[in-house]
Amino acid sequence: MQFKSEGTLGVSPSFSLALFRMGFGILYVHAAWQKAPWVIQDGQPFGWLYGWIWKEINHPTFDWYKAFLQNVFLPNFTFFGYMSFFTEIALGVSLLFGLFTVLGGIGGALWQLNIALGSFSVPGEWVWIWFLLIAPHLVFAQSRAGRCLGIDRLLSDRIAGSPAQRTGIAGLLLRFV
Repeated sequence: MQFKSEGTLGVSPSFSLALFRMGFGILYVHAAWQKAPWVIQDGQPFGWLYGWIWKEINHPTFDWYKAFLQNVFLPNFTFFGYMSFFTEIALGVSLLFGLFTVLGGIGGALWQLNIALGSFSVPGEWVWIWFLLIAPHLVFAQSRAGRCLGIDRLLSDRIAGSPAQRTGIAGLLLRFV
């Protein structure tokens, strides 16, 4: 985990990336916890999610997204609230524990892109936040960041151990660790 550079002993970039990945995992678990089904705000479950959806509707970036929120999301708020909660828990577990990090990285980038579509025009939102939330997910996926300080390391060592294990479902799993 360490390398020598110009006469100094440093920490491997993999280690630093693993810590960054874990931080994002904690961020997702914290975000999910704020929108848990049992958190009631303004008479609605799922914490601040309902109020935020109304902000997105009142300050739309795209009319088609506003229509989706009004005609699909709000009438099915309980379903989408649970979906949001469990998606963010899954992303948090993936990144925190380095489990299927390629899938978690791609999923996290798409999740943040989805949020950006609705939030981009909300007053007080910083435009650059979406790049800063999406880009690390792509780095986690591309670099297979779960192979350092993560369960993906154990899985990849086990699956890649023999050529016979690299086919079928094991071969498919190897693509996501």
